Amino acid sequence: MKQLLPRTLSLSFILFLSGCAASYRPIEPPSLNYTANDSQTGIEFAYRYDVLQEKGNKKYAKKEDVKDVKLVAVKLTNNTAGAINVGRDISFYAGQRRLTLLDPMVVKNTLRQIVPAYLPYLLLTFVNFYVSNGTSTQVYPIGLVLGPGITIGNMVMAGTANKNMLIELNQYNLINKDIQKGETVYGIIGINNMGYDPLTVKMTEK
Repeated sequence: MKQLLPRTLSLSFILFLSGCAASYRPIEPPSLNYTANDSQTGIEFAYRYDVLQEKGNKKYAKKEDVKDVKLVAVKLTNNTAGAINVGRDISFYAGQRRLTLLDPMVVKNTLRQIVPAYLPYLLLTFVNFYVSNGTSTQVYPIGLVLGPGITIGNMVMAGTANKNMLIELNQYNLINKDIQKGETVYGIIGINNMGYDPLTVKMTEK
């Protein structure tokens, strides 16, 4: 029996393999090695760029440059005489420019996978598979399962990935966070893309 795979079906699988949704792989700041280090006024600070790319979150990493938003994993140790608050007592700087930390929801909405973008996969609903024995051809409407299945699968995966990213961003959100004396905290900060300028923390002028 000879099986004939239509060109449209081949293109459909190529499209699926190249454009499917991706899951979110946690950054887990406490597990990272930090090479960039800065210590000022009793605050020990270390950070790491490109954490999305390093963890294999390529779809999200690509949007960092497009949307001018960058995620940075950071480590802060409070060696001052008392508790400090991120925002009230200390601020982040790229060179001489003071940075505004982006709210986790803003970061998520900026870098998210667009769930409705996978609706065009419904066009696969019209794909048929043909099997010929030389005298007759049998048509199998596999698209009735393929189209909705791939569409729903991708939309669910993209939505879940976006949700998981937001959960981690909230878990490691440093905005208005209190750091006790001697305490070390880890965070993920979202900033406007400043390239790879050295980052520092400074006491906030009052």
